This record gives sequence, structure tokens and C-alpha cells, in this order.
Amino acid sequence: MLELYGRGVSNGIAIGTVEYYTNASDNVLKYKVDDPKAELERYRNGLQLAKIHLQKLYDEACNRVSKSESVIFQTHIMILEDSKFVETVEEIIGVNKLNAEYAVTYTAKKLAEVFRELDDDYLQSRYSDILDAGNTLVKILQNKKTRKTPDEDNPVIIAARELMPSETMSFKKNTVLGFITNIGSQNSHTSILARTMGLPSVTRIEAALADFDGKTAIIDGQLGKIFIDPDQTTIALYHAKKERYNKLRATLKRQIGLPSVTKNGQKIILSANIGMLDDIESAVSNDADAVGLFRSEYLFLHRSYCPNESEQLEAYKTVIKAFPKSSVTIRTVDLGADKGIDYLDIPVEKNPAMGFRGIRICLANHQFFKTQLRALYRASVFGRLKILLTMINNVEEIEYVKRTIKEVKRELRAEGLQYNDNVKLGVMIETPAAAIISDDICKMVDFVSIGTNDLTQFTLAIDRGNNKLEYSYEPYHKAILRLIKTVSENAHKCGIPVSICGELAADVKLTPFFLALKIDELSMIPSKILKVRARVRETDTNIIPEQLKKL
Repeated sequence: MLELYGRGVSNGIAIGTVEYYTNASDNVLKYKVDDPKAELERYRNGLQLAKIHLQKLYDEACNRVSKSESVIFQTHIMILEDSKFVETVEEIIGVNKLNAEYAVTYTAKKLAEVFRELDDDYLQSRYSDILDAGNTLVKILQNKKTRKTPDEDNPVIIAARELMPSETMSFKKNTVLGFITNIGSQNSHTSILARTMGLPSVTRIEAALADFDGKTAIIDGQLGKIFIDPDQTTIALYHAKKERYNKLRATLKRQIGLPSVTKNGQKIILSANIGMLDDIESAVSNDADAVGLFRSEYLFLHRSYCPNESEQLEAYKTVIKAFPKSSVTIRTVDLGADKGIDYLDIPVEKNPAMGFRGIRICLANHQFFKTQLRALYRASVFGRLKILLTMINNVEEIEYVKRTIKEVKRELRAEGLQYNDNVKLGVMIETPAAAIISDDICKMVDFVSIGTNDLTQFTLAIDRGNNKLEYSYEPYHKAILRLIKTVSENAHKCGIPVSICGELAADVKLTPFFLALKIDELSMIPSKILKVRARVRETDTNIIPEQLKKL
């Protein structure tokens, strides 16, 4: 029996036979063409066919999973239609006289690498979407038929170097038991689709998966473990574990519709973190009480120009209208040197996480910032909007923002445009400096939200993406918990609510600690909400948690 370790990206247990999947577009030839005009015409015809194919995938996905998870295929159409993408492909064909398949593959890989280098797990995962869109077009240009899917009577575990969303969607749920890949991430659309389909998935396996074709395997999606040729004892153990897991899933589903309240009556808001409009459905289906963090960055990436006010307005309006009875917290754009934004003057930096980013870029680009604020305030008439400022380090930055908001309101009134005058303004506490002076900050805003991911790495001076320091990255460190306690106490002294919106919000080991501090809101990825609600409902806040006793 061979044990392999990777990263679990979709929970569950699968036991079955491995079938290795190869990507038909892995090897694209590069060659000169005699007639560039004819090759351009072939490319343009292929582009139209690719768009038709992607629309069909979208329609099929809507029937099989959800509209929110299906939107990725419409995003693929937008990628292929992007002016910069098209211009680059046509230049390679027309000027360099190279074949269309190579031009598309080269362009997709170059653009995808920009996203892969970003210092953000969520945005890094978007690189596969760009490659997938390119692969779809390449397959059509190559006139290759769709791969035969597994036999429905003999479902298998699919193993592959990497799976794209369109490939994942090509498998019928009753033919696949789970997925094993070498390359992937927690936030990739392939992983999201696997979770939506309820199929266990493990990625980042460092082994030649083709060698396991036809062998029996076990996937443990929670632990990120793979067993190849397991013995009978291990098989029996995992059959029992699978049964327990299925019972747990059924229990969590029963949390839908229940209030987020402790045994002794203390209430807390359990909100969703979302990064794109296609995450809305997941937040709704997991019964989020509100949206605690909507990242606006996706609107500004993968484009050669800044989104205008109307485009931003439509996006903000969409997410606000999706939660008519709940508040929606939209974070002002958090850009930096790691995001690859060509239309802003952002210098290359050795450490972009601690450089020119977040509110610092907004304050240095006044009209750019005003455009976002105008769109946000215009969208505020459609629901309960809260605006969250990122990377605030001092009160002077808040004062500047407030002056800019007054300027925006004057302009909107002069133009006869409506807005809600009661929009709440909040601040992300994500640096030790902000936490230490949170008593001053809390006097100037309507709420604060603690971003535990950045707060942890800045406090411990450890880059959370540094693999060599992975075991030194301690989110339960006493310094982190003390800072959270300090911010919570300062917020409540000022009579304003405080939320947690980093990864710790979904950590059920800390749920009693947050409840003891009377944290008002926990905001997390949608899939974690029901598990945290179950923990909240079984907690008695009269019992002091150990973490608080040790502070």
C-alpha cells in the first residue's frame, strides 16, 4: 500500500479504480503559415465556434450545478473576446506568420502567468480559467473530438496532471467518484465545481499519477491523503469513515434556516466572503446571514483599462440586490504591484504585500478612487451597503477618505443622482499598527473588521506563502489573540460592531473564543458557514474558553 499526501480541496471519501486523464491540447505544434490572412480567418471562425461551445457548457452546467458556478463558462467567452487577448493572437498570426493554435496557446499562457505570480491565493487560481478558455479554442482549431467519458456503470476516480473547469464539467456525476491532480488550488473553479458536485478532490500530489491507472485507490478529501492499492483493513476503515462523513453532511444541512445563536441566547452574524459575482449563489445556498466581505478586485484585473463607473455600479448593484434583507460589505479595491495592473502607476516592488497597495494606491489616485466611491454610493439605494477600507494604518487616512466621500456626495447631488446617506463606513484592521491604535480608529468609523490573514503574517513577520516557514506560521499565537481581544474591546467601548473576516473566522476551535469576546460577526467562505453555525449553537458562553484564560 502506498500513501500519498497533497492538499484536500473538496471533502469526502472515495474508494474505486483510478483512470488517468490526459489533456488533448497539452502538445501544440508551432509552425509558419504561408497565408496569414487565411490563418486569421480560420482563427476567427474557430473563435465563433468556441463561443457557441462555451455557451452550451454554461447551459448544461446551469442544469447540473448552479447558475453561480456556471458563470465561469461565460467568463471564458469574455476572456476569448478580450481586446488585448485578440490583438496579441492576431499579431502573432498576421505579423509573425505563425499558426493559430500556437498563437492562442502562447497568449493564454503569458496572460495566465501574470495571475499565477500574484500574491493572492484566490487570484492565483484564476490562471487556470485563462488556460481553459485557450484550450477550448485550441481544441476546436485542431478539430479534435470530445474525449469519451467514463462508463456510467463503472464510476472511477479521475487522476490527471491538471483538470480545467470545462474538463471537470465534461464528466457526469454518476461516472466519477472523485479527483486526484498534481496541479490545482483550493480556490480554482475546478475545485469549486468538485465541491458543488459533492465529489472529493485532492491536488498537489507529487507523483506520476499515470503510473496508477487501473489501480484501486482511496481519496480522503479532508486530510488530503491518497492510498494506492490499500489493504483490506484500510478499505474497511474508510468505508466506516465514509458513512460517518455522510451522516455529518446530513446534520449540517439541517442547520439551514436555524438562527446563529448559542445555547444561552447570544447571537452572532455568520456572513460570507465572496470574490466574484458567481460566488453569490454559494453564499445563498449555504444560508449566509449577510455578505461580510465582497472583494472588488476582480473588476479591475485582466484588462487594459480601468472599469468605468457604470460597469462598477452594475456589479455592486447585483450583489446588493441578491441580499435584500441583509447587509453587504464591499471592500474598496485592494490592488498592488503583485496584481499586474498596467493602467495604474504601480512600481515593481520586492515585497508588494508591505508596499504600495490598498488604500495607499486609492489615495494616490484620487479620480480612480472617486469613481469607485461614486459607483458604491449610487448602488447603495438598492439595499444595505457597508463600505470597508483596506490597509488603513492611521486616522489621517480615514480623514482623507471622509473628505473624498463628502466630495462625491456633493457631485452626485449636483447631478441629480440618488444615493443612501446612511452608508456605514468601516476599516480593516490588518496591521499591528492599526490594532494598537484601534481605540482612535474606532472613534472615526461605524464598524471594524479584523483581517486575520494579514494581521498574522505582519505580526509574526512570516510570509504565509513561504513554504519553509509553514510550520512557524502560528495563527493561534498569543500575540494574535491579544490583538484581536484589544480591537474587540476598543470597538465595543466606542459602541460599534466588530467582525472577523480572515481564515480564523471559519476555525471552529476559535468559535467559543470569538463568542466570549462578543465578536458581532464572523465572515468566511460560504462552504464553512453551516459548520460554524453548528459550533455556535452547541456553545455555552458562560463557559470561559481556554484561549481566553491563557491571555
